[in-house]
Amino acid sequence: MVENNQQFIFNSNELSLLKNTFAENDALLYTIRKVFLQFDLTDKEVALIKTAITPEVRQVLRKRMLPELTPEYPLGQIPSLLTTLTDQLRVKDIEEMRPQFQSKLLQENYLKQCFAQLDAIAMGAKVPASVIDLHELANMDGKPQEQVFVEMTAYLFLLGYIDPMLILVRSIAGEKEETVEKQKERMTRNSNK
Repeated sequence: MVENNQQFIFNSNELSLLKNTFAENDALLYTIRKVFLQFDLTDKEVALIKTAITPEVRQVLRKRMLPELTPEYPLGQIPSLLTTLTDQLRVKDIEEMRPQFQSKLLQENYLKQCFAQLDAIAMGAKVPASVIDLHELANMDGKPQEQVFVEMTAYLFLLGYIDPMLILVRSIAGEKEETVEKQKERMTRNSNK
């Protein structure tokens, strides 16, 4: 449900969850990034995910990185991976757009695969094998030209998407919420000036 005066896709509970999970926790963000870029995790990183990435945190991450259309977004905040195609759809015909559509589907499936893997790691379950290999998407050797176009478009989109989404999470998380004790201490300190 959209809260009164909500200006961003996250409600106050989700914002608190982000702050409590990611504020001052770059190690966790870098670990999630490793999952989304298909790098191997250390045992310490696996333990970090199991500890910090609850079902609620995964849901909030997914809301930002792989959003589904719902009525719960505030006005002007409906996110979609497909919006990157808007300008091209105005000037290109169906044949010109076909590779773009294929690439967008590949991008979406890749992100779904990453979330399935993050979910499995967090729950201590068997991690599903990667069907889509990110690094293979950038390999142009011996592939038909259209396949190279589709896969390279997906690869470049994903590289330009994952980091900014995690940076946004870091930015939203900002600093941890102030405890009552810290707030009193700050107020006392400010009143003594």
